[in-house]
Amino acid sequence: MTCFCSAQMGTFTSSLALIPPNLGALIPPISMNLMASLSASLGLNAALSASATLGVSAAAMANLSAMASFSAALQAALGMNLTAALSANAAVRASLLATISGFNANSGAFLPSLGMLGSLTISLAPLAGLAGLILGIKATLGINLHAPGAIAALSARLNAAAHLNVSAKLSVSAMASLMAALGLKANAQGALTASAMATATANMTAGLPSLGNFNLLALLAGLLPMLGAIKLALGVDLRAPNAMASLQIALAALPLTALAQLAASLSASATAAASLTASANANAMAKLNLAAVASANLSALGMIAMLLQVTAQAKLGLPAGSCGKPCPLALLKGPPDVGLSAHL
Repeated sequence: MTCFCSAQMGTFTSSLALIPPNLGALIPPISMNLMASLSASLGLNAALSASATLGVSAAAMANLSAMASFSAALQAALGMNLTAALSANAAVRASLLATISGFNANSGAFLPSLGMLGSLTISLAPLAGLAGLILGIKATLGINLHAPGAIAALSARLNAAAHLNVSAKLSVSAMASLMAALGLKANAQGALTASAMATATANMTAGLPSLGNFNLLALLAGLLPMLGAIKLALGVDLRAPNAMASLQIALAALPLTALAQLAASLSASATAAASLTASANANAMAKLNLAAVASANLSALGMIAMLLQVTAQAKLGLPAGSCGKPCPLALLKGPPDVGLSAHL
């Protein structure tokens, strides 16, 4: 069985103490609403809201999103996506049970760390927001804020989008992306397979123990993506030696003052009108039968996915008892260790 290892968690929390304090003071006052303003200026908010008009079930979208997140978490933690996991049902269920049991058994020892984790989450928020903005602009607009002329290019894109009519195809594309994340096409056969997957996923996760110490899990799930985004966007590992010097160099290479000025210039009322004229493709999408997906009980899936991602990202999982320290999970009566290698 894989344990949510207390020794690994201790090493991880100790490394967090190396993060320099007051990092937010290094960033000029960029509006916290900048990404929302950018989204409105480009019409993305309006496009996403069109899903209800297109007749897409909110419950179906929520469950598709939960399954896609769970699939990504399984890939990170076990090296298999949801389709492969469902074919290895017994082995994956045993692994999920062991991971949840390990977390419930060991996480209580880290209640004293909640204050530090909470403080770090707050102090890193401005820097993580900047990192998210850098990554978001690059992903959605193809503009690298590190490149010369980035602010001019971003401003031009915003001006060009001032009177943009956003097609409902963007809403369709969000749903198609969720289906694609599950390895499915957005057609009748894909909907049928998604329904079967939703039912099988609900059965596989039914009866698993509830997760305790949600505060710890939520803080870790919030903090780890922050650290990852900062490293990806700025190339700085905040837990490494000389992190402050590396961060100052990385920030100096960005047009932060110009970005703040751009944020201030965006009108709060600058929104693009969404065209709700659905294409034939949109009409076909709305008619997909996702009733079984919408009705599947996947309420616990988000927390399980969160635990798997945290365990994988922070490298907190080890075979029970292998760290050489007393392991509460090793004392628990559970299912036999079912290997996954045969299914990979």
